[in-house]
Amino acid sequence: MIISCVHYTKYIPTPEKDIGKWVRNFEQQKSFKYKFELKTKSVYTEANGDCVIGRGENVRGVWDYSDSSITFEYVGLGDIEYSKKNGVWQESPRGEESDIFAQIKRFLTFDKFKYLGFHDGFLYQFKANIPFLAPGHWQDMIGLINISKKNFLPSSIWAGLPDSSVYWRASISGYNSIKAIKSPINSWHSYLVVMDSMFNKKNSSFKAIKKRLNIIEVAYQLKKTEPGIILTTPKEYNIEDIETMLAPGKVNVYGLTMNKQEAIKIGFLKDELNTPLFLTSKIFDQDNLKDAKIKFDSVSRPYILLVLTQKFSLPSEIALEIDGVIVAIARLDIPQKIDKITIYPDMAYYELEILRACLVQPLPIIDLKPIVEE
Repeated sequence: MIISCVHYTKYIPTPEKDIGKWVRNFEQQKSFKYKFELKTKSVYTEANGDCVIGRGENVRGVWDYSDSSITFEYVGLGDIEYSKKNGVWQESPRGEESDIFAQIKRFLTFDKFKYLGFHDGFLYQFKANIPFLAPGHWQDMIGLINISKKNFLPSSIWAGLPDSSVYWRASISGYNSIKAIKSPINSWHSYLVVMDSMFNKKNSSFKAIKKRLNIIEVAYQLKKTEPGIILTTPKEYNIEDIETMLAPGKVNVYGLTMNKQEAIKIGFLKDELNTPLFLTSKIFDQDNLKDAKIKFDSVSRPYILLVLTQKFSLPSEIALEIDGVIVAIARLDIPQKIDKITIYPDMAYYELEILRACLVQPLPIIDLKPIVEE
């Protein structure tokens, strides 16, 4: 269960205990830049890349063999990978060549990090499991990760044999400086937008959909036609992705209690049935919400700041419900009336962007009908 608490004390790191939190915070960033190196017995690879987590990557580099060198460039978007060969972009299912983030996540999925001390950052050793680097010697592999003291995020990750005869390394910088990865090929899917007749006024619905997608910062084209609104999006977004972006976003905020007898209903955090929550009366809804912003705290953890239209006296714990699903709970512990609430949903950054868009711009129930190109 994820509970956000309001803190105003200065953060003092405890390296032996905080590494798990710092690794999790890395996975919740919006984007980063990286320099990647790979050395095996047959090839040395060096590359530079940009990653928007959960959206895509663009990586450019060189494979150096003993007798030749080959330049390469990959763009990974969703489940699609584009690779440039002889100056021509080719499309294929996405692989790890264009998904360094997936490789990093796999390296950092460990139970124990051994703190080695401060060396231009907080340095840790871990057991690296990358058999392809040195078949037959994978048990000898070690890993090192350095956490920056400025933002408490990884600045470098190294994995390989202790003698550096083979290794994998990523140097990471430029956190949250990249907004999007562009596709090298313009390929789009179109949908007819069908919505509730109560809301079906082209002008108002057109503006609402446009605002929602602008907040998410997704590429799109929107056109009014006689049959209705036509929405066109890049190929890497499937219909499920678009439906998530255009969810209604009905907001309700409830109080929480530990006493089941005091509850007016029972909810579940992210619909996980093993996490029952006892909800008291509704405190406020969409009409009381003025704005929602994504911010980062002192340890680079993202959070949602809810800005209300007026000050409310709130219980010590609240639950945020979107479209009937409780997405986060928060412990406030503030006795006075407040008009701003800090909430830490356990989500990737791109999911936070969609959540913020739902909070700021509600929509009616929308049905998407794919338009087949003839």
